[in-house]
Amino acid sequence: MILLLIAIGLIYVLYALWLLSMIVRWQRPNAIPAISHDASHLTIIIPFRDEAEHLPILLDALRKQKKEVPGAHIILVDDHSTDHSLFIAHQFQQENEGVDVICQQETHGKKQGVDVALSHVKSEWVVTLDADIRPCEGWLKRIASWTKNNSNDLLILPLHIGPGKNFIGRLQEVEFASVMAITGGMALAGQPILCNGGNLCFRKEAYKRVRAERTDMHITSGDDVFLLHALKPFGKVKWVHDPHARVSTAPKSTWTQFASQRLRWMGKAGFIRDRWLQTTAWLAFLANGVFLTTGTATLFGWFSVSHFTVLAAIKIILDGWLILRVGKWLCIKQLKRFYVILIFLYPFYATLFPLMSQFVKPSWKGRTTNNR
Repeated sequence: MILLLIAIGLIYVLYALWLLSMIVRWQRPNAIPAISHDASHLTIIIPFRDEAEHLPILLDALRKQKKEVPGAHIILVDDHSTDHSLFIAHQFQQENEGVDVICQQETHGKKQGVDVALSHVKSEWVVTLDADIRPCEGWLKRIASWTKNNSNDLLILPLHIGPGKNFIGRLQEVEFASVMAITGGMALAGQPILCNGGNLCFRKEAYKRVRAERTDMHITSGDDVFLLHALKPFGKVKWVHDPHARVSTAPKSTWTQFASQRLRWMGKAGFIRDRWLQTTAWLAFLANGVFLTTGTATLFGWFSVSHFTVLAAIKIILDGWLILRVGKWLCIKQLKRFYVILIFLYPFYATLFPLMSQFVKPSWKGRTTNNR
């Protein structure tokens, strides 16, 4: 019993120190770039598949922002859509300058779509966007400013899920704030481990530099993290600590859709041999697993109430401190109310989903992913 308590204590000491380091990183003031009104050094790549519902919203937002910051080129990549997404893309091309539409022929998936589009890019910097995102006001000006005269290879940009309109949506909004907390915190600590291709920026030269050596191109998902870890050894991957560079995407409307999305994301981790990513994943898994098992054991009288109270206090206070800080940065409303609910649900999710991702092959828009 003593050895068990020592092991549990060690896990929670390490977890607490890690959370405190993330909290410290997130206390820094927002960064503000020298504002640029020229985006001619940028190409925006938007792969899409059956996005007729969302694509017009994104394209209308970009059209308006390009009036204020002209010069950015847009490449729309159709991934064998079965709705009228391609018609929407061609219509946008006809009505606006600096727009190309490409159709994937022998390839499929977002990763391959970006790869195909790169051969058409003439600018120095590339931004990838998901077709279902909404850029915040002034997003293009901020991206143009951050990439102007920037010597980095890849810039990790913030992404917000929300606003949620119901219970499941609000929980996803708060849950993903924890993902952004780790994404930004680890990058600010000099060890980037996560990014999201829904809002990601990299130099064309950097992509080509590592393209031939990448062994992940056969894996359906992971257009983002695989590129990050290919470029990480060069030491020029940075987090953009600027909320005005964020985009938003709607939460999933059902638990099944939510589970499928998270399993796709987690399924990538097994292919990445980065000790910081693996250490972080294991630490979070063990901390939540211990919280879940000791809480259950306490209910049956097999574990000390006082010991569990200490563990619960450490986890709830530090998790909450970090998530509330990041949630405020992302402008999430009613954060405290839904964090209280998430306290009891998150340990199940953070323990079971990593295990499930090793055995379950989730589908995406009628396709089964090949994340193993």
